[in-house]
Amino acid sequence: MKTYSIYYIIILFSLLLLGSCKKDGEFVLKPIKAVKPFEMSGYVVADTLEQYFDGVKVRDLYGRVSLGYVTPQLAFENDIIVMQLKKKSTGGIIYEQKFNINDDNNVIPKFYFDGTQVTSSYQYPKPQGREYLVNFYLDAPKGTPPIDISLEVLEYYMDNDNKIIVVNTTSFPITTNLQIGKWTNYLTIEPPTEVVPTQEGTEIYPVVAIKDAKTKKYLINGDVVESSIQVEIPDQWTSQGKTQSIHLVAKVGPTGSLYFRVNDLVQFFPQ
Repeated sequence: MKTYSIYYIIILFSLLLLGSCKKDGEFVLKPIKAVKPFEMSGYVVADTLEQYFDGVKVRDLYGRVSLGYVTPQLAFENDIIVMQLKKKSTGGIIYEQKFNINDDNNVIPKFYFDGTQVTSSYQYPKPQGREYLVNFYLDAPKGTPPIDISLEVLEYYMDNDNKIIVVNTTSFPITTNLQIGKWTNYLTIEPPTEVVPTQEGTEIYPVVAIKDAKTKKYLINGDVVESSIQVEIPDQWTSQGKTQSIHLVAKVGPTGSLYFRVNDLVQFFPQ
C-alpha cells in the first residue's frame, strides 16, 4: 500500500477541487463536495500507529503527533470520511472516528497511545512540596546497549576557543540498566551536594548524562558534555516541586554517532 504525506494529500485535494474528468461518461476523479479544516495532536510510544482515511494510508505516527505549521483540509467526496488509527505491529484498529460534511471543524481529540490502548491523556503524579520526580522511556536503534542515567556535577573551564574543558566530575546515579522500550518507575532527583573545585579558575555545573550500562563510559563519544540531556535539576533554593516524563529518542547522525531527542510528556499533557 502506498503511503502519502499530509502535504501531498493537501496538494492532491487542491487539484481535485479544480474539477473532475470523465472517461466514457464516468468520473475518473470523483467531484469534491466540500473541504473542511482538520486538526489532531497526540503522543505515541511503544508501537507505531498508522493513520488511514477511507482505507488509504496517510502516514505513520510515533512520538509527538502534530500537524505543525500545516493547515490540512479534509476533502469530502461523500458525506462521511472514516479515519482509523491502526497498530502497525498487528494491523488492528486502535481508534476510529467519522467526520461529517456538515461539521464546521473536524478534530481528533488529543490522545496518548502507550503501545496497547489510546487514552485521552498521559497520567503522572503530582510532586509533593519540593519533590522532583522523573521517569524515562528509551527508544534507540537495534543494538544500542542498556543505559545508566546519572546527575554529573562538572568542574570545568573554557579554553581560548570557548571549548568546555572538564577537569573533574562527581556522579550521582539516577537510574541504571534502562532497557529500550520500557518506562522506569518515577524517581526522585535530589539537589546535588556541594562540590568544591579542585583548582582555581574553574566553575561547577550539574548536568544529567547517559552512560553505557555495561562499560560505564559516557555513551556518546565517551564525552560527558555530548552525552548530556535536557532534564531540569533542583538546587538548594528550589521551592516548588516538578514532575518530568522524559522520552529519550536516540538517532544515528550523519557521522554514525548517536544523538538524542528529548520530549517531556508532562509539558505536552499539562494538568
